[in-house]
Amino acid sequence: IDVVVSAYLDGTKVQDDVEVGAVIGIAKTNRNVPRVILGNETQLQKSVPPEMLVAYLRRARKALRTPVSTAEPWDFWLNHPEIVQEVDFIAIHILPYWKEIPANQAVEYVLEKYRTVQHAYPSKPVIIAETGWPSDGPQRGAAEPTQINQAEFIRSFVQKATQLKIPYNVIEAFDQPWKSQLEGRAGEHWGMMTATRVEKFPLTGPVLEDPEWRAWAWSAAALGALIMVLYLSRRPRLSFFGEALAIILIQVVVTGCVLLAREAAGQYFSSWDVLFWTATVAAQALLACIFLSDTAEMSDVVGDRPLKQKYPPATAPNGWKAPFVSIHLACCREPPELVIATLKSLAKLEYPTFEVIVVDNNTADESAWRPLERCCAQLGARFRFYSLGRWPGFKAGALNFALKVTDPRAQVIGIVDADYLVSSNWLSATVPYFDDDSIAVVQAPQEHREWAHSTFQRMENDEYSGFFRIGMVQRNEDNAIIQHGTLSLVQRKILDDLRGWAEWCICEDAELGLRMLLKGKRNIYIDHPFGFGLVPDSYQAYATQRFRWAYGAMRILRRYWKEIVGLKSGLSGAQRYHFIKGWLPWLGDGLHAVFTVAALIWSAVLICDPLQTDFPEPIFVFPAVALVLLRVVGTAVTYFKRVRIGAPRTALAMIAGSSLTHTVASAVVRGLFTSVFPFRRTPKLESGSRLLEALLFVYQEFLLAGLLIASAVGIIIRFGCENSDGIVWCFALVVQALPYAAAVITSSIGALPRPGPSLDAWSSSSQVLGKSAV
Repeated sequence: IDVVVSAYLDGTKVQDDVEVGAVIGIAKTNRNVPRVILGNETQLQKSVPPEMLVAYLRRARKALRTPVSTAEPWDFWLNHPEIVQEVDFIAIHILPYWKEIPANQAVEYVLEKYRTVQHAYPSKPVIIAETGWPSDGPQRGAAEPTQINQAEFIRSFVQKATQLKIPYNVIEAFDQPWKSQLEGRAGEHWGMMTATRVEKFPLTGPVLEDPEWRAWAWSAAALGALIMVLYLSRRPRLSFFGEALAIILIQVVVTGCVLLAREAAGQYFSSWDVLFWTATVAAQALLACIFLSDTAEMSDVVGDRPLKQKYPPATAPNGWKAPFVSIHLACCREPPELVIATLKSLAKLEYPTFEVIVVDNNTADESAWRPLERCCAQLGARFRFYSLGRWPGFKAGALNFALKVTDPRAQVIGIVDADYLVSSNWLSATVPYFDDDSIAVVQAPQEHREWAHSTFQRMENDEYSGFFRIGMVQRNEDNAIIQHGTLSLVQRKILDDLRGWAEWCICEDAELGLRMLLKGKRNIYIDHPFGFGLVPDSYQAYATQRFRWAYGAMRILRRYWKEIVGLKSGLSGAQRYHFIKGWLPWLGDGLHAVFTVAALIWSAVLICDPLQTDFPEPIFVFPAVALVLLRVVGTAVTYFKRVRIGAPRTALAMIAGSSLTHTVASAVVRGLFTSVFPFRRTPKLESGSRLLEALLFVYQEFLLAGLLIASAVGIIIRFGCENSDGIVWCFALVVQALPYAAAVITSSIGALPRPGPSLDAWSSSSQVLGKSAV
């Protein structure tokens, strides 16, 4: 076998001397060495000084009869005739992939460049020392590295070179994974065979991009069918439409997972690759879980028959003895007129035996709580007021104090927020459910008033409605509702047994509800409005409220994660599912922040060093984009089914919810890694923010949105519109920017001038809200 012997030169004189001497010795003692090459692209890489290279060439030519040269790209020789004089033949590299030449033009490009060099130096033999095409890697301009393109190039080139009697070397026989350190992922895949010596394609006959595609396809189908059977067996009440929707979306997820496995099977893994793929696959697994949970909710909502757990307002039987109810209202720095309106609505309750305990804590201004004290005195003996001054334990601390001074006769504890105007039938329509001792909590939805005059507050109201009309209704099917404080009724004995509210948690209501479930109790949800509160007045207050909810949820998850994932008993499988499903989107928001930082860094490196950096695999990009699309479609469909507010309001509710992504991400990260965060009250009846103030509040979101869009523009400018990987990446960057842009939009809308809410409008607003809620 003829062997072209090469010396690897890197500019280290001692080592290079050894290399050159060895090559000379081999060529002298072996007649099957037709050529010698000293150095491979040393001048392109500037690794060897030109004078050192010339010295080695002269040394070898003097010692050998065998022709000697060095190998460089074709255009180097045109610009350096002084090197041509030092060689016996011209060894050129022509690699059209790196020049972003389309595969169908690559062979002609090689022949053209060969003729150019040959024409420039007609007296020197010219050989093509390197040409080829990779079977995998990132797209470069219009050059796509696929197995079919590799086969087409090599077949066509070999045929042409044979016809034209052009001496050549195809780069290369085998894939060389080590080259990824120098040339990125494409560098690993130039071989006609894999690194394990498996032929990639035949030199004649048909070529398949993936010869194993049938096995992968059958795997996806079989795994999808198995998961579908398991899912549908647990959803016997789904309609045909719900089943069809679930089957399609489950198969989408399974196919994506199989494609990810297929992609991994074709990779050569270094230690860094293993780390990267482990982290990326973990992120993809979380995205898949979120996708499947959204699929389950959507199929349940749009494809389910009538609800099996539906609790209407109760009607007490004749002769029913009403248990004593103690209603607790905790407030902190609230406008007195707001709380007084709530107290007056409680005074109108059509229920025979109840008391109202008002506890004001951490309000330094005495003028804020004195009117409440006077109001309670005027409303009679049923109303008692306590001002605690500085008091530990956040809202939970105030509620625990109220529990200590509760009338001993009380069998049920009711919770009302300071801004809620309560319907007169609240207790009479809910307390009878406590005749069943297994019921620990009776929860009614949070409804709101005085939002119709403001686009921003309408967006808030409609975004909240999605949780109460969809999420809570579905959780109620499996006794897994979230206790959310206001309009919540709790069996006092159980509350005492559990030692009251958790003062370590700023979401004491949700934490208590979970502890009730862990004790095997039932928490029921009556999907009927019994009171109407105020939505936050500004985007700052709206975001602060959501931060508190998400931060508290992460603290709860940290405390009870073993029970939630099933390592400890207490919750049923369905309950665990609902709690995991409920928190997955917030964990997904945290992941969104990680993706954003990674995307910005990756884009910057791509723009600065495009030859050494690959675009992320599309299989890593598509799931995140698909999840966004599913969220949009799922929200639209479920809102149409349950909330029924029309397309424009649904779209604005989506924008409002999406705008909180960065806020929730911050809360998730802090909630998972910190334990002390102050309770931030949600102010009510305050003036909205000014535009500049609103924009300053979301400056981080504004900056991130701008950087992501700028990165997308930079990628287009750098790589053009022919690179499909680049277009996919730009689309992903734009999608990544949408939640941040939504925050800027929503905060700006919140700063628009609007008339202030009026407490006197309770009657008319409650009628409107009641109608829309139903």
